[in-house]
Amino acid sequence: MNILVANWTWYPSGGDWTYVEHITKLYREHGHQVIPFSMKDNRNFPSPYAEYFIEHIDYKKVNKKSLTDGLKVVKTSIYSTEAQNKLERLLDVVKIDFAHINVIHHYITPAILKTLKKRGIPIIWTLHEYTPICPESTFISHGKICEKCFGGAFHHCVTNKCKKGSLPASIVASMENYVHKYLNYYEYVDHYICPSVFLYEKFKQFNFFKEKLVQLYHGYDYKEIAEARSAQHATAPVQERFAQHAPIVFVGRLEKIKGAHTLLEAMKAHPTIPLKIIGTGTQLEMLQTYAKINQLIQVDFLGKKTKKETLEWIGKSAFLVCPSEWYEVLGFTVVEAMAMGKPVIGSKIGAIPEMVIDGRTGLLFEAGNSNQLAEKINELYHDLELQQHMGGQAEQHIHQLINSEKHYAGLQQINLSL
Repeated sequence: MNILVANWTWYPSGGDWTYVEHITKLYREHGHQVIPFSMKDNRNFPSPYAEYFIEHIDYKKVNKKSLTDGLKVVKTSIYSTEAQNKLERLLDVVKIDFAHINVIHHYITPAILKTLKKRGIPIIWTLHEYTPICPESTFISHGKICEKCFGGAFHHCVTNKCKKGSLPASIVASMENYVHKYLNYYEYVDHYICPSVFLYEKFKQFNFFKEKLVQLYHGYDYKEIAEARSAQHATAPVQERFAQHAPIVFVGRLEKIKGAHTLLEAMKAHPTIPLKIIGTGTQLEMLQTYAKINQLIQVDFLGKKTKKETLEWIGKSAFLVCPSEWYEVLGFTVVEAMAMGKPVIGSKIGAIPEMVIDGRTGLLFEAGNSNQLAEKINELYHDLELQQHMGGQAEQHIHQLINSEKHYAGLQQINLSL
């Protein structure tokens, strides 16, 4: 079969790409041809279909003083006629058996659903975010969980200035959701794939096409994990000598919703426990300043690392801390740590508790509660036997939960119903 896979990028851009890359590989391994549909970018992987990608959009470079540019951005981010036209051209030269949609809001836009429907092409959509039911996409407003837009009351995004604390940005986000609700192109999708029980229940709670929602955990390519584990075992004698002084690690974007600030606050109670922070983001300088003021000399900001380097650090760690403060859809960082045989201390929020089983594969704490996090760190860090036991349980659990064979079998079952 020829399968159209649509995503806003065709290069590594986060958890959405981790999934897109893996599902593309799975489709090809099973004899299907994948036809990508994305946005042009110098970082994209080569594709013979790149000429059909939409032109690159960088909203950060838009002239904010120009009314014309502003209106163009609003229009493009809500309804892309370019995406429709480019897709029409692609469909004229390639017969598509079904389309697999991923992250398309703001760039490709749901406008392409109309084009696909007109051609009679079945559509499945893997949900990586909450945009259809939350204009802000994360259910976060000014640092706190917010569900005021329940029932399609998207005007709350404007009154609360949910989007970046900006009235104009919030107006655009709210308008986008109202337009898509009015046009109802979401109706054209045959099945929505929910990567976690939490996300499935949340969309169901918000009455978003409940009959089309299918809960199906992601798959994952564990090849790099296996290679990292082999390298880890080769140096095991050396690592065992330093087990008492192993660092704990945080891996992720340095944004407020990821909770790094809560972790730093918890670390004030543990001046002798080394913490390695891998990642970058808008909060980097603020977090570095906080660490300096509070003399957290045990904290190292390592910046952005390659996948291989990140896995090496996880392999050398005692455990991973995932202190997220938003409704995590899944979290591949947690998947990778557990697959490396490491327990995880995670927030009791979103899909994290589906992976971090409290007392079995790791420990849970209330999101944003630095005192409770400090207690959990103390409990796990000073018990090497517990780390080892939970690490083994974590590895076993994650391989059963996030499993490529199960995921592909689920997709096959869905496609048979199209």
